[in-house]
Amino acid sequence: MYSAKKIYHDKFLASGNAGWPVHIVDPVIEDLLGHEGMDSAARRLRTRLLEDYDHQTDPSKIERQPWFGRCVYESDNDVCDDQIVTINWDDDPLPHGKQLSISKRLKGRSAKTATFHMIAQTEKQCERRGRVYGSKGEIEYDGKMIRVYDFETSKAQVHYPHQAGGGHGGGDEVLTRQFIRAMEATERNGTRRDEAQREQIGCTLEDIIRSHAMVFAAEEARRDRKVIDWAA
Repeated sequence: MYSAKKIYHDKFLASGNAGWPVHIVDPVIEDLLGHEGMDSAARRLRTRLLEDYDHQTDPSKIERQPWFGRCVYESDNDVCDDQIVTINWDDDPLPHGKQLSISKRLKGRSAKTATFHMIAQTEKQCERRGRVYGSKGEIEYDGKMIRVYDFETSKAQVHYPHQAGGGHGGGDEVLTRQFIRAMEATERNGTRRDEAQREQIGCTLEDIIRSHAMVFAAEEARRDRKVIDWAA
């Protein structure tokens, strides 16, 4: 079931799909399929999947090259296939100024908890699903729809966003487009960089760095079996 040949060749390339995940093994395979045909593409894929290493292989080569055909039971790869991460935020500090009502000063500043579950063995390969629970309602989403439920009205609205297609459910293309728009806003309109990032991309560079730091903290917590805490 978890044979590399079955996954990359039988399931994808044999049906004419040389995109993801086949092109991750070797991007040349996609060009070979289009210009030289299936036999040439299949040979290239088979050659890459047969690549392996042993105790005599230079360690630097092992570290810099992915080994898609190596048996996972013989691999020293310690990436987990089932991970649950719990993230807690304390109450955010209240903004100064008595001109704001207490309800506005408290808005969005209560403590929060997020649980992230990543699993390899699932029908929904590389698809994101989630629920967000708030004090006034909840949001449920997947790669195709967003459902918003209102606690006060007991009614739900379902939205079906445009499906851009491509990597990460279309996210790669959209992120590239919004990045260009952010650059244009800065260069042509004189918008401050952080404002352009927030308006066009939805986050700032600082947000991105903090999110990456949280990923490294989750990995440290998993490997060292400890709770990671750091100041905001």
